[in-house]
Amino acid sequence: MRHSIFLNTGAAILALVTVSPAFAQTAAPAPADPTAANPPAPPQVGIADIVVTAQRRSENLQKAALAISAVSGNTLISAGVTRPDQLTSVIPSLQVATPAGPYSIFYLRGVGNFNGNALSDAAVSFNVDGVYLGRPSSTTGFFYDLERVEVLKGPQGTLYGRNATGGAINVITHKPDLGVYAGDLTAEYGNYNAVRVDGAINVPIGDNAALRASGIYVRHDGYMNDGTDDQNDYGGRLSLRVDPVSNLKIVVTGDYFHQGGKGAGATPLALGIDNRIGIESAQGQAYYESQPNTLDGRTFRPLDFALYQRNHYWGISSTIDWTVSIGTFTFVPSHREGNLNFQTDASGFYIHQQEKDIQSSFEARFATDNTKPLRLIAGMFFYDENVDEPVLEYIHQSNDNYQTFTTNDKSMAAFGRLTYAITPAIRFTAGARYTTEDKHLNGTLISDSVVCVLPTSYYPTYVPGCPTAAGQPYIATPPAPPNFIPGADGTITTQSRINSTGANAKYASFEKFTYRLAADWDVTPQNLLYASYETGFKSGGFFFSTDAGVYQPEQINASTIGSKNRFFDRRLQLNVEAFYWRYSNQQISHLGTDSAGIAIFPTENVGRATMKGAEADLQLLATTTTLLTADVQFLDAKYNSFVYNQPNFNGGVSNGTACPTIGTPGAVYVVDCSGNRPPNAPRWTINLGAQQTIPLGDAGKIVLNARSHYQTESLTGLEFTSVEMQPSYWTADFQASFVAHNDRFTVSGFINNAFNKTILGESFPPPFSLFTVGTLRPPRTFGVRAGVKF
Repeated sequence: MRHSIFLNTGAAILALVTVSPAFAQTAAPAPADPTAANPPAPPQVGIADIVVTAQRRSENLQKAALAISAVSGNTLISAGVTRPDQLTSVIPSLQVATPAGPYSIFYLRGVGNFNGNALSDAAVSFNVDGVYLGRPSSTTGFFYDLERVEVLKGPQGTLYGRNATGGAINVITHKPDLGVYAGDLTAEYGNYNAVRVDGAINVPIGDNAALRASGIYVRHDGYMNDGTDDQNDYGGRLSLRVDPVSNLKIVVTGDYFHQGGKGAGATPLALGIDNRIGIESAQGQAYYESQPNTLDGRTFRPLDFALYQRNHYWGISSTIDWTVSIGTFTFVPSHREGNLNFQTDASGFYIHQQEKDIQSSFEARFATDNTKPLRLIAGMFFYDENVDEPVLEYIHQSNDNYQTFTTNDKSMAAFGRLTYAITPAIRFTAGARYTTEDKHLNGTLISDSVVCVLPTSYYPTYVPGCPTAAGQPYIATPPAPPNFIPGADGTITTQSRINSTGANAKYASFEKFTYRLAADWDVTPQNLLYASYETGFKSGGFFFSTDAGVYQPEQINASTIGSKNRFFDRRLQLNVEAFYWRYSNQQISHLGTDSAGIAIFPTENVGRATMKGAEADLQLLATTTTLLTADVQFLDAKYNSFVYNQPNFNGGVSNGTACPTIGTPGAVYVVDCSGNRPPNAPRWTINLGAQQTIPLGDAGKIVLNARSHYQTESLTGLEFTSVEMQPSYWTADFQASFVAHNDRFTVSGFINNAFNKTILGESFPPPFSLFTVGTLRPPRTFGVRAGVKF
């Protein structure tokens, strides 16, 4: 364990803040009482303020000198968001997909990684109430009873540390309110037999304490015709707030979530995606039977597995704020556990995983208030994660991969940020963070393969080299030695083992200094200019290989310049941002082989990329009852250098990518994708919205909402093939609500993805195949929703 000591101009660009219509409303003025001696001041007219905590202190979003989007809890309910992948429809710069099982894959402006197991990390930090969640498989189960979701765009190396090269997502839950007895309950029903029920109750305990309990149940039938892409989840959260003295606030929160159903499904892209043909449907099975397996010289057998998710997660955390004369001390201890048990074929092959994740973290920081010219945030962070993986099985029919391992990750950091206001309107900021990290891997990989040694032809027609045996089984258990077993049908069966236990266990240590330089200027009380330069990194790690099996950290340097503005008595809000990111040693996880020819899933540092562009957010309160919003992002993203190795699994027919190969294909191809656009990086994304309120006097009001999302074509996989390209598309959501007087009762009708656009979320070719499968985003959904507040 090492100790670290930490010492506590920008460049080119334009800042968008995606603010939800639910935050931007004006109250109708009450009639003045002409007999009152001191008539009440008129209510504030214009776009309402939003308070965010993205910079580890509460501040007005319009005064936060960074690129950030904030979406209210009400907007998330209206958009039907119950899982991370549904955030894409409300936050233009964020692309989220669910490739298999419970995993969420996050990309911000083209920065991200396909992290499908515990040996790789996300490039976008996911945090709940200030607690960092290390596993991308544990990021579901929080989307109820929320104040807001904040999305910070660009590296957050100083305040958030490692694994935030693309940015950070902050989920902020509702905290207990003192002295208030209140509650709410919302229920909805829709097509696909969709049911959602969630609610909360806030109970005061004397004058200085309160308890808040909330929960959710959500289910729907499968969106695919084989019953996959379903949902059957439930969870709850209990929070206690105690203010023993006026300057001390303690909040303790515990939560539990169960994720059930069959989980994500996929379709062979050659069958078209509009019919949502699942792999295990009759059509999907027939397609598999027609496709050659390039390893065993036969055709694939149809997939027919018992698919399920039995994942559950729980955690407990606390936030302690102690305010003294010079500032506020904040302590955030937490403990979380995730238990995975699922079977899926959403990647085009069978995966069975059992995993237990245990993480503990502690952050302590001190922040002065914002009233003095010199302002400081300083703190320390500790994170300890243990993963126990007794079962991780990949069945590719002619190749099985069995992994069992444990990992440990210990990370420590010291950080600080110092701001000096040379005038009340002009501020300069410098921040830094020093991080150390130790990682361990102890485990074993066993790979079994059935290989056809007879000549096999693929073009112009497929002619198998090895006869198809009736009822040929999937490999279910590793064969007994010897490692070379000849078969009577022209195949051989081999077994390979990678042993990373005992003296062969892997250990690596990483350290990094990251920093931020920034300046901001209140040109007027309603107009802010800012510029920043910030660095970030994602830690290195391991993968199973007979070679070194270690990948190095990736780094990013980001320049930002932006402006946040309000005009015409706060009726018009315009925020603009320009950015320029330089990305190096990018980590990419993909199928590969090591020098011994064993099929592995390595993470490699493949090269460099540049992301640059601009984003603009507009809100217009056209009348006191009409709000219009627009958010537009332009992204110019390119891999300057992107070179990696891919195994020759298909007899030298094609390397499976649209990128040129270097040299003569042998055991592996050297693939050069330099110059290509990264996946999940559309050139243009646009969100438009409108909200119209129709007052009904004492009866209440009618509120009409419309949202639309547009993005240009984007790549959904790393093979850069045309079939993996999602064309440009528009989606539209509509909602009409009757809201009773005092907002006590609400009844709504809604339709999301109104024109039933089928959208490809993630794509990948199954190993040893000549075809591609993909997961899809939800189809058109509609229903009714009713809510009550008390």
